[in-house]
Amino acid sequence: MISAALVILDVDGTEALTMRALARSLGVNPMTIYHHFGDRDGLIRALSERVYTGVAAPAEGSVTTRLEGLLLAYHSQVVRHPGLTLAIFARPSVFPSQAKRITEDVRTLLREYGLPPSRSELWLSILVDFTHGAAIATAISRRSENDGGATASAGTNDYARALAELLGRALLTATPHETQE
Repeated sequence: MISAALVILDVDGTEALTMRALARSLGVNPMTIYHHFGDRDGLIRALSERVYTGVAAPAEGSVTTRLEGLLLAYHSQVVRHPGLTLAIFARPSVFPSQAKRITEDVRTLLREYGLPPSRSELWLSILVDFTHGAAIATAISRRSENDGGATASAGTNDYARALAELLGRALLTATPHETQE
Protein backbone atom coordinates (compact mmCIF):
# COMPACT_ATOMS: atom_id res chain seq x y z
CA MET A 1 0.00 0.00 0.00
CA ILE A 2 2.81 2.39 0.91
CA SER A 3 4.68 1.75 -2.34
CA ALA A 4 1.52 2.31 -4.40
CA ALA A 5 0.77 5.51 -2.49
CA LEU A 6 4.30 6.80 -3.15
CA VAL A 7 3.86 6.13 -6.86
CA ILE A 8 0.63 8.15 -6.93
CA LEU A 9 2.25 10.95 -4.95
CA ASP A 10 5.43 11.00 -7.06
CA VAL A 11 3.72 10.72 -10.45
CA ASP A 12 0.44 12.56 -10.01
CA GLY A 13 1.09 14.90 -7.06
CA THR A 14 -0.42 15.58 -3.67
CA GLU A 15 -3.96 16.30 -4.83
CA ALA A 16 -4.15 12.94 -6.59
CA LEU A 17 -3.30 10.99 -3.45
CA THR A 18 -6.69 10.09 -2.05
CA MET A 19 -7.85 6.99 -0.27
CA ARG A 20 -10.11 6.17 -3.23
CA ALA A 21 -7.29 6.62 -5.75
CA LEU A 22 -5.03 4.37 -3.72
CA ALA A 23 -7.75 1.74 -3.37
CA ARG A 24 -8.44 1.92 -7.11
CA SER A 25 -4.75 1.43 -7.94
CA LEU A 26 -4.61 -1.61 -5.67
CA GLY A 27 -7.95 -3.03 -6.75
CA VAL A 28 -9.37 -3.02 -3.23
CA ASN A 29 -12.30 -1.45 -1.45
CA PRO A 30 -11.53 2.07 -0.15
CA MET A 31 -12.58 0.95 3.32
CA THR A 32 -9.56 -1.37 3.33
CA ILE A 33 -7.32 1.68 3.03
CA TYR A 34 -9.25 3.57 5.70
CA HIS A 35 -9.08 0.55 7.99
CA HIS A 36 -5.32 0.34 7.63
CA PHE A 37 -4.41 4.06 7.90
CA GLY A 38 -7.44 5.69 9.49
CA ASP A 39 -7.43 8.70 7.19
CA ARG A 40 -5.25 10.63 4.74
CA ASP A 41 -3.19 12.06 7.60
CA GLY A 42 -2.44 8.54 8.80
CA LEU A 43 -1.39 7.59 5.28
CA ILE A 44 0.94 10.61 5.06
CA ARG A 45 2.47 9.70 8.42
CA ALA A 46 3.03 6.12 7.25
CA LEU A 47 4.63 7.38 4.03
CA SER A 48 6.92 9.62 6.06
CA GLU A 49 7.95 6.73 8.27
CA ARG A 50 8.92 4.72 5.19
CA VAL A 51 10.72 7.52 3.36
CA TYR A 52 12.57 9.20 6.23
CA THR A 53 13.43 6.31 8.58
CA GLY A 54 16.87 5.80 7.01
CA VAL A 55 17.79 9.49 7.05
CA ALA A 56 20.48 9.84 9.68
CA ALA A 57 23.80 11.48 10.35
CA PRO A 58 26.86 9.30 9.85
CA ALA A 59 27.93 7.73 13.13
CA GLU A 60 31.55 8.82 12.70
CA GLY A 61 33.25 12.04 11.75
CA SER A 62 33.32 15.64 12.84
CA VAL A 63 30.14 17.43 13.80
CA THR A 64 30.29 19.31 10.49
CA THR A 65 30.70 16.08 8.51
CA ARG A 66 27.84 14.43 10.38
CA LEU A 67 25.57 17.46 9.94
CA GLU A 68 26.39 17.64 6.25
CA GLY A 69 25.73 13.89 5.86
CA LEU A 70 22.36 14.18 7.60
CA LEU A 71 21.22 17.12 5.47
CA LEU A 72 22.45 15.50 2.23
CA ALA A 73 20.52 12.32 3.09
CA TYR A 74 17.38 14.32 3.83
CA HIS A 75 17.78 16.39 0.65
CA SER A 76 18.06 13.18 -1.36
CA GLN A 77 14.75 11.86 -0.01
CA VAL A 78 12.95 15.17 -0.59
CA VAL A 79 14.23 15.18 -4.21
CA ARG A 80 12.95 11.61 -4.64
CA HIS A 81 9.56 12.34 -3.05
CA PRO A 82 8.83 16.09 -3.18
CA GLY A 83 5.08 15.50 -3.06
CA LEU A 84 5.43 13.99 0.39
CA THR A 85 7.16 17.14 1.67
CA LEU A 86 4.47 19.30 0.06
CA ALA A 87 1.75 17.14 1.62
CA ILE A 88 3.34 17.63 5.04
CA PHE A 89 3.66 21.39 4.46
CA ALA A 90 -0.01 21.55 3.48
CA ARG A 91 -1.07 19.87 6.71
CA PRO A 92 1.21 20.95 9.57
CA SER A 93 -0.84 18.85 12.00
CA VAL A 94 0.56 15.79 10.19
CA PHE A 95 4.18 16.68 11.00
CA PRO A 96 5.52 13.12 11.29
CA SER A 97 7.77 11.72 13.99
CA GLN A 98 10.59 11.09 11.50
CA ALA A 99 10.58 14.77 10.47
CA LYS A 100 10.66 15.74 14.14
CA ARG A 101 13.57 13.36 14.72
CA ILE A 102 15.56 14.74 11.77
CA THR A 103 14.92 18.31 12.96
CA GLU A 104 16.04 17.39 16.47
CA ASP A 105 19.16 15.67 15.09
CA VAL A 106 20.13 18.86 13.22
CA ARG A 107 19.49 20.92 16.38
CA THR A 108 21.59 18.54 18.48
CA LEU A 109 24.50 18.62 16.05
CA LEU A 110 24.48 22.42 15.92
CA ARG A 111 24.54 22.56 19.70
CA GLU A 112 27.15 19.81 19.87
CA TYR A 113 29.39 22.02 17.78
CA GLY A 114 28.99 24.69 20.40
CA LEU A 115 26.51 27.15 18.94
CA PRO A 116 24.51 28.84 21.66
CA PRO A 117 20.77 28.06 21.63
CA SER A 118 19.64 31.23 19.83
CA ARG A 119 22.21 30.78 17.04
CA SER A 120 21.55 27.06 16.73
CA GLU A 121 17.81 27.75 16.32
CA LEU A 122 18.51 30.42 13.69
CA TRP A 123 20.83 28.10 11.76
CA LEU A 124 18.39 25.22 12.16
CA SER A 125 15.75 27.29 10.37
CA ILE A 126 18.19 28.45 7.69
CA LEU A 127 19.50 24.96 6.96
CA VAL A 128 16.13 23.19 6.97
CA ASP A 129 14.44 25.85 4.83
CA PHE A 130 17.37 25.91 2.42
CA THR A 131 17.32 22.11 2.17
CA HIS A 132 13.59 22.03 1.43
CA GLY A 133 13.80 24.79 -1.16
CA ALA A 134 16.81 23.34 -2.93
CA ALA A 135 15.36 19.82 -2.99
CA ILE A 136 11.96 20.88 -4.29
CA ALA A 137 13.58 23.09 -6.96
CA THR A 138 15.78 20.17 -8.02
CA ALA A 139 12.78 17.82 -8.14
CA ILE A 140 10.79 20.28 -10.25
CA SER A 141 13.73 20.74 -12.63
CA ARG A 142 14.15 16.98 -12.87
CA ARG A 143 10.53 16.54 -13.88
CA SER A 144 10.59 19.33 -16.45
CA GLU A 145 13.83 18.16 -18.09
CA ASN A 146 14.25 14.99 -20.07
CA ASP A 147 17.99 14.58 -19.54
CA GLY A 148 18.31 11.20 -17.88
CA GLY A 149 18.74 12.65 -14.41
CA ALA A 150 21.55 15.10 -15.21
CA THR A 151 19.48 18.02 -13.92
CA ALA A 152 18.83 16.33 -10.59
CA SER A 153 22.49 15.40 -10.30
CA ALA A 154 23.55 18.98 -11.02
CA GLY A 155 21.00 20.27 -8.51
CA THR A 156 22.29 17.89 -5.86
CA ASN A 157 25.89 18.91 -6.56
CA ASP A 158 24.92 22.59 -6.34
CA TYR A 159 23.14 21.90 -3.06
CA ALA A 160 26.17 20.09 -1.62
CA ARG A 161 28.49 22.98 -2.51
CA ALA A 162 26.08 25.59 -1.13
CA LEU A 163 25.51 23.54 2.03
CA ALA A 164 29.26 23.36 2.65
CA GLU A 165 29.43 27.14 2.25
CA LEU A 166 26.49 27.68 4.61
CA LEU A 167 27.93 25.34 7.22
CA GLY A 168 31.25 27.12 6.94
CA ARG A 169 29.52 30.45 7.59
CA ALA A 170 27.37 29.08 10.41
CA LEU A 171 30.27 27.53 12.21
CA LEU A 172 32.95 30.05 11.23
CA THR A 173 32.09 32.51 13.95
CA ALA A 174 31.41 29.87 16.58
CA THR A 175 34.13 28.42 18.69
CA PRO A 176 33.57 24.71 19.31
CA HIS A 177 32.03 24.22 22.73
CA GLU A 178 31.36 27.96 23.03
CA THR A 179 29.53 28.81 26.23
CA GLN A 180 25.79 29.23 25.99
CA GLU A 181 24.26 32.71 25.88
